[in-house]
Parts: sequence; structure tokens; C-alpha cells
Amino acid sequence: MSRDFKLFVILAAAFVAAVLRLDGPGMVTQLLLGSATAAFVCVLCRRLNVAPVPVVWCVLVAMTGEAILSLGWGLYSYRHALIPLYVPAGHALFYALAVVTARQPALQRHQTGIVRAVLALTVAGALLSLYLYGDTWGLLWSIAVVALVARSSHPLMLSACVTYTVMLEWAGTLNGNWRWAADVPFTGLTAANPPSGVGLLYVLLDLVVVTIVAERRAAPVWSAVSPEARPLTRPGT
Repeated sequence: MSRDFKLFVILAAAFVAAVLRLDGPGMVTQLLLGSATAAFVCVLCRRLNVAPVPVVWCVLVAMTGEAILSLGWGLYSYRHALIPLYVPAGHALFYALAVVTARQPALQRHQTGIVRAVLALTVAGALLSLYLYGDTWGLLWSIAVVALVARSSHPLMLSACVTYTVMLEWAGTLNGNWRWAADVPFTGLTAANPPSGVGLLYVLLDLVVVTIVAERRAAPVWSAVSPEARPLTRPGT
């Protein structure tokens, strides 16, 4: 693994922890955290040569999803703002981290084992959450995660996405930055906080971004990630 990659993973973990800790009410606080997150993402993408077009689309798609899922559907709510200003760039940060993780040769050599471990932990986590919290919603999401990752032509990126974002969700909920609804609106299902399989939302985000960029014939998503420039998923995924 490259030195820059390892450095940025460590810095990203520290940065996200600091943002969650400093998160608070007030426009000044939100502007500072949002600006700092955007700056961090810019440095990460420039230093690790991540194509900017999909990152921009990631922010746009993620914010649409935030408005629908949080403000519209009520799946989760934030503590200090309707949608904190660090959230848009935060989605881009985790997208970029998944991208650069997937191109590390050391991880590519162990791709099969890594993917199997992530999927096994996803299933185990879903069953445990179902037993402890009656997390029926999370079980459905976990099944979808396993299906999408298993069918993907680049499961390493999606596995990295799931791993990073599950850690983020646990950190954010434990710190009280956001909370998932115990009763999923309009479904009659129940969810844990966070629900198991929560990485599904981020997996779908990545897939939507890849599709949009490919259809617009913009810079190939993998042009700055892999010399093979292979597509992320098989047709129909």
C-alpha cells in the first residue's frame, strides 16, 4: 500500500472523529466544519489523483438522497441541523477513500478473502442485530448489500465502502450526531440505531455515481484509479 494512502486513512479517521466531536448548533460552527471537510476532500483527491467529476456527482446525488431519506421519509434525523453542512463533502470523502482503497495492489492481491470477510461480517451483524434489537429493516438491507457486492465486477471498492461507512455510522450514532428511527415510516418494520446493512445506502450512492458519469461520457471513474480502467459493475448491477 502506498505511503500516501496509509497516511490519508489515518488522517481521515482523525479528521472525521474531530468533526463529529465538534459538531454543534449554529451557522458559524456548521460553516467551519463544512468548509474544513470540503478542503480535506480537495487535498485528498488532488494528492491521490482521484477524478473530480464523480466526486462532484457524489455530492449532488448524496444531497438528493439526504433530502429524500431524512427530511422526506424520516429514516433518520440529525441532532444539530436539518442536514449538517459537513455532510455533503463527507459523502465525497468516503467515496474517495473507497476508490483509493480499491486500487491498492496489496489489497487487490487479497481481494477474494477481504470481500468474503466483509460479506460474512455483514451477515453476522444482521443476524445479531435482528436478535438483539428486532432489526428487520437492517436484515433486508444486509441481504441487499451481499447481493450487490457479490455481483459487482469490483467488489473490493464496494467492500471498502461498506467497511468505512459502517464504522462512520456507529461513531455518529454513539456520539449522538444523528439517530435512526426505531420504527421505519410507512413500512411497519423496525430498525436498530444504526440498522445493520446501513452500508447499502453508500453502495447505492457509488453505483449511481458510476452510472451517471458513464452515461454522460465524462472522465472515466477508474481512469485515475486503475490502469485497466475497468467498469465497476457488470451490466444490470
